[in-house]
Amino acid sequence: MKSTIKKISPINTEKEELIKFLRIDRHIMEMHLKRLSELFKNDTSEQIGQKLQNILIRDNLFNAIMNEVARNFEVTYDQEELKQLAERLKEQFKDRKDDVINEIAKKVITKSLIFDELAKEWNITVTDQEVNDSLNQYYKITNQSIRSYKEDKEKFEGIRSVMQEEKISNELINRFSKIRLDHEAIKKQFEEAAERQKMAKENAKQEQKTTPSKEKEETETTDNNKVK
Repeated sequence: MKSTIKKISPINTEKEELIKFLRIDRHIMEMHLKRLSELFKNDTSEQIGQKLQNILIRDNLFNAIMNEVARNFEVTYDQEELKQLAERLKEQFKDRKDDVINEIAKKVITKSLIFDELAKEWNITVTDQEVNDSLNQYYKITNQSIRSYKEDKEKFEGIRSVMQEEKISNELINRFSKIRLDHEAIKKQFEEAAERQKMAKENAKQEQKTTPSKEKEETETTDNNKVK
């Protein structure tokens, strides 16, 4: 990468924080849901929903940890690299304003640079065998062909990169064990969201029932006027 990073202070893994509310981005949530639905086609909607909830919880925990880690680094962004990434992200986040897209691009670059530093510092690697085992497991679950990933070096390395990110993410979560979730508060948040969704569906059904009646009344009124 052309952007650069400099560590300015030691990482304090003893940071304490209790997360009581999950921040949920609708666009990101829809992306997760689409991926889960494609990957676990035989699961029920309840099972998919539980997997989605677990991902959202983990995302929030990870984001809180990354906010703490990022304070220990100073990033110098290459403006051309930032611009090119922002242009690519616009296809993914079409409803976002340019300044928001730019901030997302900065976060992507920052995360990549920090992960590179942590991989070196903590000596985190992914072997060829681990990549092959992961691909074989994916084939067992989805029955999708994995030949192209094994034969194409670029695709193979792409899987390695994803797995290394996962390893580093797990290591961060393990090390920052004092950044925790208030499970009761989060459970209440999901219950309230589910209740709002249920009420919205009931209101929509009620509107569908009443609309034909209104149309009928208007038609009858028009017909009566014609008769007069």
